[in-house]
Amino acid sequence: MSAQEEQIKYLTEATKKVKEHAFYMKRAIDANDLDTTLSLAADMLRELKTSLLTPRNYYELYMSVLDSLRHVEDFFASLNAAGTPVVEIYEKVQHCANVVPRLYLLIAVGGVYIKSGEAPAKDILKDLIEMVKCVQYPTRGLFLRNYLSQTSRDKLPDTGSEYEGVGGNVKDAYEFVLQNFSEMNRLWVRLQHMGGDKSTRKKREKERQDLKILVGTNLVRLSQLEGVDTDCYRDVILPEILKNVVECKDTISQGYLMDCVIQVFPDEFHLATLETFLTTCTKLKEKVNIRTILQSMMNRLSLFGEGEGRIPPDLDAFRLFNDCITKILEERSNLDLAEILRLQTSLMQFALKCYPGRLDYVNYCLGMCASVLSATKSESLDETSVAEVEELLSIPLSSLALQVLDLQQYSELLTYLPYENRRQVATILVRSTLFSGGSLDSVEKLEKLFKAITPLIKDDEKESSGAPEKDEADEAALAEFKEEQTLVARLVHMMKSPDTDVQFKILSMTRKHFGQGGVKRIGHTLPPLVFAGLKLAHKVKKRELDAVKVQNKLKALKEKQEKIEQERKERQAKKAADPEYEPPGPLEDIVMPDESAIPKPPATSCRKVFQFLHEIVTAMAVSYPDLSLKLFLQSAVAADNCKFKAIAYEFMSQAFILYEDELTDSKAQLRALVLMVGTLLSCSNFEKDDYDALITKTTQYAAKLLKKPDQCRMVTLCSHLFFVGSAEDANHYHDPKRVLECLQRALKIADGCMASSAHVHLFVEILNHYLYYFELHNPLIADKYLTGLIALINEHIDSMDHGEQRTEVEGMYRNTLRHIARKKEEEETKDKFKSIVV
Repeated sequence: MSAQEEQIKYLTEATKKVKEHAFYMKRAIDANDLDTTLSLAADMLRELKTSLLTPRNYYELYMSVLDSLRHVEDFFASLNAAGTPVVEIYEKVQHCANVVPRLYLLIAVGGVYIKSGEAPAKDILKDLIEMVKCVQYPTRGLFLRNYLSQTSRDKLPDTGSEYEGVGGNVKDAYEFVLQNFSEMNRLWVRLQHMGGDKSTRKKREKERQDLKILVGTNLVRLSQLEGVDTDCYRDVILPEILKNVVECKDTISQGYLMDCVIQVFPDEFHLATLETFLTTCTKLKEKVNIRTILQSMMNRLSLFGEGEGRIPPDLDAFRLFNDCITKILEERSNLDLAEILRLQTSLMQFALKCYPGRLDYVNYCLGMCASVLSATKSESLDETSVAEVEELLSIPLSSLALQVLDLQQYSELLTYLPYENRRQVATILVRSTLFSGGSLDSVEKLEKLFKAITPLIKDDEKESSGAPEKDEADEAALAEFKEEQTLVARLVHMMKSPDTDVQFKILSMTRKHFGQGGVKRIGHTLPPLVFAGLKLAHKVKKRELDAVKVQNKLKALKEKQEKIEQERKERQAKKAADPEYEPPGPLEDIVMPDESAIPKPPATSCRKVFQFLHEIVTAMAVSYPDLSLKLFLQSAVAADNCKFKAIAYEFMSQAFILYEDELTDSKAQLRALVLMVGTLLSCSNFEKDDYDALITKTTQYAAKLLKKPDQCRMVTLCSHLFFVGSAEDANHYHDPKRVLECLQRALKIADGCMASSAHVHLFVEILNHYLYYFELHNPLIADKYLTGLIALINEHIDSMDHGEQRTEVEGMYRNTLRHIARKKEEEETKDKFKSIVV
């Protein structure tokens, strides 16, 4: 039979006997027979004398006995209520022959005795606590004392309780609990040494873990005493508890009880006794995990004092914790590296939460870790230590963000991490920076940031270059890479300096760092840099214009001042020649502004900013032609707005070169042409010859598209390049002949698509364009073209197959005819439209 089967057998037999005795005991209670009840209760309680059960199984038996023992307690209470003095029952119980049953019954009677008030509570409690000393078998003694603790929990002479006064005071209450705690702890420790066989050591430790709550319950009782204040806890209770902890010299007991102290007593008590508690920590056995104890205390106090400054100003909690950790490190030379790092991490977390303004505390913790790591003889850290360093560096980022870059030791610690771990920390740093909402307004700050996030903007020399290829990594890795580069790109929007010269230096340095990221990265990081440069260009241009205006005003003031000075000299001369001369009126005093208050032109010119943008987009052109073309067009619009005709023309030329050399996909060409037309229409400062060359080239591109419908639509769209605005607007480019040529060319292309009558909608679209120019008074767009085109559409529309496409074309055509009809009725346009035959 296995040991487990034997345990089940012993427990089953004992439980069966308990139930049997309990049954007859209840019958005796119903018969109001005290002697028989005591005898049967003793027989039932005698089962608790067993030493055959493990603590877990003994607990089940104990709970079964206690369920029945409650009936005995109620019976004693009813006898007392009926007039039987409790002292008689108390004396009768003492005649029980067996120690364990007698003590359980005495405790049961003692509870009734205290409630009756026939004797002071303190005397009865003292009597009971002395009597239970005779049971020294660990398991039996622990459960017996636990029963005493449960029975007396609501009968202690605590402050404000019904038993205070004659029954004693809070001192009697906590002395009783402390004594019970001390004895239970001794019994619990003795369990470790029962048997003495090293092979069963793990089993005994597990059994002890099962019973630890019995000991810890006493500390809970102490924390629930209303009369215990901070002074009492500091001067009496905690010293007694810590004395037991230190003197027991047991690893399990010390670790558990120190944690119990942290968890059950209020934060105010911990703050008042922190130094005492930490001093005791240094006296614990070497095998006790001191880090978990200190970490638990720091976490508890952090929740209490986080952000509210509730840590008393006269209590330097950080210094106390640091002194304790320092002493432990000195005395425990065998602590592994990961455990030391965890201690410093916990201390740093405590400093961040309770002393949010003390960056020196954070830097100190980082420095201690750096010192420990530098003293490590091994060239590389193990995985556990690497994980701890990564956590250490990640924790301050959520609350400090960019401020960590001001910490001297932070960058040094980063060097101890492998590339992948540094990349993870860098990602958290970027996220924290973005979330903080601050601004990167200086070159120095940005340089520190880029140094810290180097793994995100540049590959390690030992690593493969660029992002993972699709055939080398799964989609998750690619998605992670894109997400990281998107985060880096978002940093550009935080680069804001009120000084345009500083802003240009910031963007230039960013360009230098981003350019080292490889082809895969620049597609994500350089585009936002281009838009930041465009924004800067407008600011610089405004600053240049403002400086010119100020200089013009200063020049006018100087000229005026010179004229007034000349007038003054002439008046003085006239006065000298004719003493009776009276000047016509006082002269105005011109006050020139202070030179320091006069805005100076920027050191970085707008032209230089556009040159900077040209270099960026050109660098992207080979790998990202489609994107680069869009950026060239965007830059052309900005340059045109800033009145740089030649620069805008250069940007347009580069876009055209990309279109010719790099774009081969028909859909990409179509998208690019639409953008090019829109860009040219947005620009208004080109030289006439330059503009004419650009729009002619664009129209040629449109006529060479692969698909005929695309050719037709784009040639029609290009016609707008030759007639910008109405005919009366002399400030815009007008070439009516070229417009007509484009529309006629579009009609010819559309006619070539009519074999199946499926492209009637092209005719309808061209009709709308004709109508547009007709309304703008293009002199070459006559009513005959509109009439002829309407007749052509009417001829072909009936031959179209019925379906959704025909319905769409007919709807568009009806709307156009309706518009013409409305124009014929309006007074202002009826003469112009009357000749159009619908």
